[in-house]
Amino acid sequence: MRERAIYASIAIVLTAIFVLGSMAGADGSSTSYGPVSVTGPSAVAINSTFNYTVNVQQIFSNYSVVMILSGYNLTGASPVSPVYKTGEQSGSNTFSLRAPSVATTLFILFQVIGNMTNHAKYYYNLTAKVLVKQFTILKATIKNPTEFSISAINVTFKVNGKYAGSELVNLSKNSTKNLTYKWVSGQLPAGVYTVSIYVNSSVVKLEGGNSYTFQIQSGNPYVIYIYIGILAFFTIIVVVLFIASYYARKRRPKWKK
Repeated sequence: MRERAIYASIAIVLTAIFVLGSMAGADGSSTSYGPVSVTGPSAVAINSTFNYTVNVQQIFSNYSVVMILSGYNLTGASPVSPVYKTGEQSGSNTFSLRAPSVATTLFILFQVIGNMTNHAKYYYNLTAKVLVKQFTILKATIKNPTEFSISAINVTFKVNGKYAGSELVNLSKNSTKNLTYKWVSGQLPAGVYTVSIYVNSSVVKLEGGNSYTFQIQSGNPYVIYIYIGILAFFTIIVVVLFIASYYARKRRPKWKK
């Protein structure tokens, strides 16, 4: 219990240090410290599952590693308790995490304790920062018209000419697959977006063409027309009252002395 309380305190301190921006390796993609390195994504979609791998060089008789997850809002995230792996002897360990259901920033601490044959211990602390963002669904329908299966088809998506992501797909013979890809786009501004789709196979066909467009709407696009209508209504009333007042004065009899 005392050890877990210590690690919980470390997580709080880790978050505060990250806020100050003084931690090394804050990009979250890859960090290393001596014989230990950590690799994983720097940005993920909300509610998605992702992995972080701790690689340890084969210089220890065995080692232990603990992962601690912290952040501003961990709603829906897991694991929220420290994860311990002890007595490890292989070169790498993979931790599976689930991103929160809200856009936020995750901070991950990995502590590796290497044990030498002479019972000496070495401690390594590595950190990662992961941005959790909203995602946009990109779609593609691909078809294998051949009589043989095709594996590792690379389907690449570009949005407005910029790389958005890719996914490997396997297709059995004479089959069609509907592919949906979660593009970690963040909150997109209003506008029209063109999606281009590419495959690294000359025999695989893209059903429906290799591009499509979608539009992001921000707010109510008809609000401006509502305001214009209201303004026009009151303008007409003012004009009618002005004309009525003018003719009323014009028809008033002029009294002579």
